[in-house]
Amino acid sequence: MMQKISVGVLVLLGMFAGTVGAETYTWVDSSGTTNFTEDISQVPKKYLKKVRVRGDVAPAVSGGTESTAESVPPAPAGTKAITGSREKKEVMYGNKTGKIWKADFDTLRAQIGATDDQISELNTRLGDTSKMSRSDYLSIQSTIRNLQFHRGELEKKMKTLSEQASQAGVPGEFR
Repeated sequence: MMQKISVGVLVLLGMFAGTVGAETYTWVDSSGTTNFTEDISQVPKKYLKKVRVRGDVAPAVSGGTESTAESVPPAPAGTKAITGSREKKEVMYGNKTGKIWKADFDTLRAQIGATDDQISELNTRLGDTSKMSRSDYLSIQSTIRNLQFHRGELEKKMKTLSEQASQAGVPGEFR
């Protein structure tokens, strides 16, 4: 019984401990290999729905500011800007390239998907309460409520990001 309580506490702590580290995305490919990356754009498209986020850092959108380490000077929507000395022209939407917008949307979708997976897994565990103590049951219920709240916050961030993308004129291919 003590092990079950410990597991419940670890699950709760795990939800909040991830805020200190970097985001790592994991997925299992068709050959059964577990893959890891810190760049969501490196995840093959067919695995995006199954990707898990480990270590939830600052959100992809923080108060409407740029979410990458790149420092790109603001340019009017739809104009071309030269980035650094690479002489590569990229179309800017607001203060971000299409690639950055896409990464922000993909990151939020992956976080929402991972949260949904966690909620689903915990709901499945609640299905068999015959071998579960009351404290374990209550702990799982509390964790589910916390995850549902977190999912709601992610949805708000997605809505905000969508509004910002609309204002910047970001085409659908980057959303």
